[in-house]
Amino acid sequence: MSMEGILNCSLSPQSWLHSSLPVSEGGLGVRHAVDVAIPCFLASAYSALPLVERLLPPYLHGTDTAQQEGEQRWNPMGPAELPPLDVRGIQATWEKPQQEAAINHLKNGAPTPEDKARLLAIGQPHVGAWLNAIPSPQLGTLLPNETFRVACALRLGCDVCHPHKCPCGAEVTSKGYHGLKCKRSAGRYSRHTAANDVISRALRSAGAPAIKEPPGCSRQDGKRPDGLVLIPWARGRPMVWDFTCSDTFAPSYLPQTRIHPGAAAEKAEDAKNKKCEFLQDRFLFVPVAIETIGVWGKEVLSLIKEIGSRITIVTEEKRATAFLLQRMSIAVQRGNVAAILGSLPAGRELDEIFLL
Repeated sequence: MSMEGILNCSLSPQSWLHSSLPVSEGGLGVRHAVDVAIPCFLASAYSALPLVERLLPPYLHGTDTAQQEGEQRWNPMGPAELPPLDVRGIQATWEKPQQEAAINHLKNGAPTPEDKARLLAIGQPHVGAWLNAIPSPQLGTLLPNETFRVACALRLGCDVCHPHKCPCGAEVTSKGYHGLKCKRSAGRYSRHTAANDVISRALRSAGAPAIKEPPGCSRQDGKRPDGLVLIPWARGRPMVWDFTCSDTFAPSYLPQTRIHPGAAAEKAEDAKNKKCEFLQDRFLFVPVAIETIGVWGKEVLSLIKEIGSRITIVTEEKRATAFLLQRMSIAVQRGNVAAILGSLPAGRELDEIFLL
């Protein structure tokens, strides 16, 4: 099929169904014609119904057998009450039961704890923000083909690579999840740097200059937080942030994430708050915790929305918060891909050919 050719991934029936869901529900937003045919027909029919009834005589009203058949076959879960009359002209109203049925089917049929955690996580707010970004190389929001392939495969639960052994000695399955938590994977550092760079640049756009790894804020182990706003952020105190990206599929988090979406981000926030408790008497400390699958911690989401609102005041761009969410989401996805590809065995390139 064409989608397999574009994504360069093998789609199982579950992945194919998953891809048809809207981005906000965890899919790719690629609707299937067979799924939208009846909702589209019914919405169009009810939108034109007032005009049709004005043109036809009263004894012909309500005699359209095609509309009646569409209403009978509309709900995949069996006979159900039709939507309220005032919203029957909206296609999304008819599609919602189909989407709910697909989501329940996927969740009930999830074969592994990783699949259960993934399906719970990707339905959370802003997890698919990277899919809504304009793919522009000038703006830095264009994902290379391989990056887009791996990111979509992680979202749909497809195979990413052939099973192999990581340079650290661990076995890597076809899903590639090991790379997300491998301490020897370079993607973890690039993701950390990119996310902090996005936050620092956003703060400057909001009129709040910041520095990275500020001196005088070191913990007992010598590590410093990732950034410091140089002017008062709120209540007359500067703001300090520290970024972390927890792996949704890590064995230590999986028992919680398979039941409660965002559990890894919540635990990471608590851990950061405890480690940097000594800063809270001088600064406003915000733990920036995001999961590898894209779930946002509550505190970082509040921070991003606050920064976005301040950028809107300065630039009058009402979409500043959405753009900032997209950039952070892209930084996480790029880091995920670098981490997974970093688990592949190192090889030697044919430099001697190209340097002739």
